[in-house]
Amino acid sequence: MILLIFSTAGFSQENKNTNWSQFRGNLRNGASSETGSIQTWAETSPQLLWIKDVGNGFPEVTIAAGVAYIFSSDSLEGGYEYIEAIDAETGKTRWKTKIDSMYFEVDGWGHGPRSTPAIDEAMIWCLSGFGKLTALSVKDGSKIWTVDLPKEFGTTQPRWGFSSSPLLIENLLIMETGGPEERAFTAFDKKTGKTIWSKGIGPAFYSSPAIADINNQKQVVFASDTMLYAYNLSGNLEWAYKMPLRSPTAMPLFVTPDKFFVSTISDTGSFMIRFDNNKVSRLWSSPAMQNEWSTSCCYNGYLYGMSKTKLVCISAETGEMKWGQRGFGKGSLIISGNKLIVLSDQGVISLIEASPEKFTKIGSFQALKGKSWTAPSFADGKLFVRNLSNMSCFKLSN
Repeated sequence: MILLIFSTAGFSQENKNTNWSQFRGNLRNGASSETGSIQTWAETSPQLLWIKDVGNGFPEVTIAAGVAYIFSSDSLEGGYEYIEAIDAETGKTRWKTKIDSMYFEVDGWGHGPRSTPAIDEAMIWCLSGFGKLTALSVKDGSKIWTVDLPKEFGTTQPRWGFSSSPLLIENLLIMETGGPEERAFTAFDKKTGKTIWSKGIGPAFYSSPAIADINNQKQVVFASDTMLYAYNLSGNLEWAYKMPLRSPTAMPLFVTPDKFFVSTISDTGSFMIRFDNNKVSRLWSSPAMQNEWSTSCCYNGYLYGMSKTKLVCISAETGEMKWGQRGFGKGSLIISGNKLIVLSDQGVISLIEASPEKFTKIGSFQALKGKSWTAPSFADGKLFVRNLSNMSCFKLSN
């Protein structure tokens, strides 16, 4: 029996841009684009709209125009990975398309795809565990183009499968390709799959590219081995920075208007840099925040994230720890308004005040059962959660 104590009060839908269009949301910062916030948490349950079996996989759910897209796997017929389009209101399947053979992970952490798809009004793009980049029509799931990274870029498969999530911006699909001969980072024409530019040195790993808007210039930032690289949309290198840590899995986080935060499990833990006319300086480093794979969120000058198995709040100005709370395991989080929506690694959703003053949990409920390592998605007043077997949708606003 599932105990629910989630309030539906306090949400509004003033912002029409209510999609969750790519990894970590529309701006890749873990923040909902809806302007409404959770104001109260009364003892009323959220409405469980539906729950369904979806098989193994780690990608976040992406949502657009009332349709949720799940990238997962099925062990039938020898195993395959697939994209499924699901009516967000009813949970009914609209279409389902096979993408690649099923990736079986060598250490038993979990099988299936890792990379979160990106989506716009016409197409969806996904990267399989074996490195097959595929574009499909959102209308019927028909395949439009495919690029096999190992075959076409000479990319070596990472130990735990291809995991980096593509970044969609304007007419480009930009991602880590990990090819030799300066083909580590690549921008594809999103409609055709044609390579627009390919730059840089570094193997394919697990971190995803971040996006920043700095002085009205869009920059794409990659964390690769010990380096941060920033490219403009034309493929020109704007700046590079040698990090005081190595190979973060969590995505770099843009902190407006001119900073980047990077974190991983290490002695250094995390650091903040500032750039001025593409000159980079480190502001601080702090072992208080050590993201494993779940990227932190920033709100009103403070960073919130999973430091190993503890939910932590630190100052974005100094790196000083404000509070920490155990009980979430290897969890994940997103933010809506001034509230954190935290998913524990055992499927419990908690609503937390985004405040540096103290840890305040407003309420919690069991959304899924079993290992839950994928961050939630929130769009159009609906919360989507998935694990290695199921996917659930809860209605959090009218």
